[in-house]
Amino acid sequence: MPGSFSFARVLGLLWAVLVVPLSACLLWSCVTLDGAVFGMAALALGVAPVLWIRGQGRETPWRRRGALACLLLWLVMTCWLAWRQPNGHPRSASPVCNRYVGGGWHYDRMALGALLPEVDQFMLGFKLMPALDELLTTRQAGTLSALTRTIYAELEADPDFHALGSVMPNAYRELRGQRFDDGHYFLYVPPKLDMALPAPALVFLHGSGGNFKAYTWLLSRIADDLGMVLIAPSYGMGNWDAKGCLRAVTAALDEVAETIRLDSDHIHLMGLSNGGLGVSRTAAGIDGERFSSLIFLSAVCDLPALASPAFAETWNGKPVLVLTGRDDDRVPLAYEQDCADTMRAAGALVDMRIFDDADHFLFFSQRKEVITTISAWLAARD
Repeated sequence: MPGSFSFARVLGLLWAVLVVPLSACLLWSCVTLDGAVFGMAALALGVAPVLWIRGQGRETPWRRRGALACLLLWLVMTCWLAWRQPNGHPRSASPVCNRYVGGGWHYDRMALGALLPEVDQFMLGFKLMPALDELLTTRQAGTLSALTRTIYAELEADPDFHALGSVMPNAYRELRGQRFDDGHYFLYVPPKLDMALPAPALVFLHGSGGNFKAYTWLLSRIADDLGMVLIAPSYGMGNWDAKGCLRAVTAALDEVAETIRLDSDHIHLMGLSNGGLGVSRTAAGIDGERFSSLIFLSAVCDLPALASPAFAETWNGKPVLVLTGRDDDRVPLAYEQDCADTMRAAGALVDMRIFDDADHFLFFSQRKEVITTISAWLAARD
């Protein structure tokens, strides 16, 4: 049947065109053994259909055998990766864990975003994004790549953070138009926290791209320093202006409060980049009064929400910290100053810190200074 064969041939070629270059790029960029195995498995899966189709109707049985060998190689490597990758469950005494609102368990160990180590997902992104994002230069991507490798080398050396795996499949589900808000959040409880006393809490809203566990790793330093519970809800790609985002924030906080005694007078809300939209909307919403301070880090703001009467009613006289890089070309300094001025006009006590020689990614590039600044600022309020 020539028609069906021709159609199958086209599909096989399209599959190869999509998968093979991406797999090769992953092999070029990956920094872990698992990432290299993932890349080789994907490459084998990309080549197999082409070999099989080209072997049809010809005296070239080696092509069909080659296709079967590629499929077998892909299967073996995938099984090896599934065996190697964390299942999302750290040890019972771990200070950090994956949680799902309602007590369910939705971690998908076999999803591509879980099989491929999170750091290698970053590395691949840094190779591809300069061609897709006009604001991300090749030089900037190289700098970010080096910073990210350092951070992930540290956190993956911690067996508890390694055991978390990755929740990046949540973000990829949103890209595919599927439901992604499964109630996930990272919970970090300092090992030396006195559970008999009410504990302050920091609720962190991630930025665009997803809830990378690197954020929880960095903020755990603040949690340890201040004896503070850290709650980091996941919301897909970080579109915190979407319907349902406020529920994701409060549901995680409510559930933690059921099992850990929280100090209701010292619950802080922080947003990174696009997470600032969630902070703005939550602060101006009916649950805004639950928080004692706000922190905006390289953040996008919802200016109408900050200018609303509801925000002024709740945040008049309450503290807000704004951290930004002077060279941020994604969320420019002038924009951040407008956000700060809007909150000041509402009566909020805004403390704005500007980091010289820092761009939008100062949380990674200036991580020690950012963590020290936030820790000292929060300590002054607790």
